[in-house]
Amino acid sequence: MKFSAVYLLHGRGGSPNGSVMQLETELRKCEPAQNYLRPPLPHSDPNVMPWASVLRLRELRPPDGTLVIGISLGGLVAAKLQELERPDVHVICISSPTHVEETSLHMKVERRVALYSSADPVIAGRTARWPELADAYDLPWLTHDTDKHKHALAYCICGYLERGDLSWELEHLAIGDKNE
Repeated sequence: MKFSAVYLLHGRGGSPNGSVMQLETELRKCEPAQNYLRPPLPHSDPNVMPWASVLRLRELRPPDGTLVIGISLGGLVAAKLQELERPDVHVICISSPTHVEETSLHMKVERRVALYSSADPVIAGRTARWPELADAYDLPWLTHDTDKHKHALAYCICGYLERGDLSWELEHLAIGDKNE
């Protein structure tokens, strides 16, 4: 698949130069010509409500057919914009909750994938609805420290970049040991 752009959204208190930059570096190994963007979002300030970042992402106007990959709160922000008005975008949520403060997801939307661990203490209690809201994969090995799992995550996401699906890669991760 060819996406018009791939946006990588950071988590709460994070920045475009943190985990999303590391993930982009890994993704460039399989799709070097892809247009990657790492916009700063208001929730880099941990005191800012997620809704401000949903509005900022809306202002950025990702092109039709964009893939938005969000880590933690960045995933919720991307999924909320998709749910509200952008069903054309593809969203991959990594270690994301389904609700934070006043921002929560309410419906399943096509082209939404959630990669998370229900055992992750950072998002514990806020992942149970993922199977109702996305193509959801509860991965026991995934922790909130996505830097530790950047190779495995990139391996999976490369499948999505190439085919619009990552189930084959996830199945092979379960068999092999790429998550280290």
